[in-house]
Amino acid sequence: MARIALDATYAAFPQRTGTGVYSWNLIRELSRILTSDERSRHDFVLGFRPGPYFRWARKIHWPDGFAHSLLLDSWLRVPRATLFHGLNQRLPHNTYPASVVTLHERFPSSARNFSTPEFQRHMSARIEHAIRKAGRIIAVSESVRQQLLQYDPALLAKTVVIHHGVSPAHPASPAEIRSFREQFLRFTGQEKFFLNVGAVQHRKNIAGILHVLQSIPDVHLILAGADGFGADQIHHFIRSEGLSGRVQMLGHQPPEVLRLLYSSATALVFPSFEEAFGLPILEAMSYGLPVITSNGSAMPEVAGDAALLVDPQNASEIREAMQRILNDTALASDLSRKGLHRASLFSWEKCAKETYLVYCELLSELR
Repeated sequence: MARIALDATYAAFPQRTGTGVYSWNLIRELSRILTSDERSRHDFVLGFRPGPYFRWARKIHWPDGFAHSLLLDSWLRVPRATLFHGLNQRLPHNTYPASVVTLHERFPSSARNFSTPEFQRHMSARIEHAIRKAGRIIAVSESVRQQLLQYDPALLAKTVVIHHGVSPAHPASPAEIRSFREQFLRFTGQEKFFLNVGAVQHRKNIAGILHVLQSIPDVHLILAGADGFGADQIHHFIRSEGLSGRVQMLGHQPPEVLRLLYSSATALVFPSFEEAFGLPILEAMSYGLPVITSNGSAMPEVAGDAALLVDPQNASEIREAMQRILNDTALASDLSRKGLHRASLFSWEKCAKETYLVYCELLSELR
């Protein structure tokens, strides 16, 4: 029996962002789709870094069918596995017979102003080690794969694209929306608001949205995400430009609040400078929410023809797209319809099935 170990560390974090959301949903769907015959041939283990394990993971009810283990690769090859999958673009220094890594970043990075030099060096070293060591690389988008192949075309033979999925939407009722607007958002009337979901950081082009907001009166902006690199400047701009009355910074929000935000916003405005995938695009579409996003990196790949695509460097294009959705109800309805169809093409079940096939293919090469 082959033992397959997954680094589930990020799935244990109480505030799951991109990698954590991916890890949790992949684990859940693998548990659901594996047949009894497949379970008889493969033993699955969830591995956790010691700190997150003792703080969070041991208190979580994990999906059935997985044993649990500490990851102690600094000293031992634990868990003792035939195949190790680094879900967070990280592989241990100790060697397993077979290894898979999921790449969530465009590598090498095409920009130097999205994080600190120290973070860039650390992340680059981690990714470079992982992609050299892995028997298979799972890229979360074709955009990630193409960037990787510019770094080393020889990686084509072991790189496969597996898109993220999106969880089923549960749109809020009119009564829920009304209560949410009044009690949570503190709106007093029929205020319209644009929504941005994700870390409040320079890469997300929050400053660009704020500049545009200044020229669109009587519209609000809600930012749902924890502070990231460049957040101090964004906070300062909001205060100095007198936008505090029209911009709410909610911080990281759980799925039950995001559900209400996606159900009640006018549109998602997501003109990031760069994304490896862009999960909020699909989340918004699954709720029938019109989407404005960028025309570069992975965002057109995710959005297809179901969003308004803009140049993130061009404030006029962002402004025009926001005003079109505000003023053209037929356009908003068309985007809603297209978005629902687009989101239906992505599922965590499909992601899990394609990932399991990668495991089987790599294990067969060991025989």
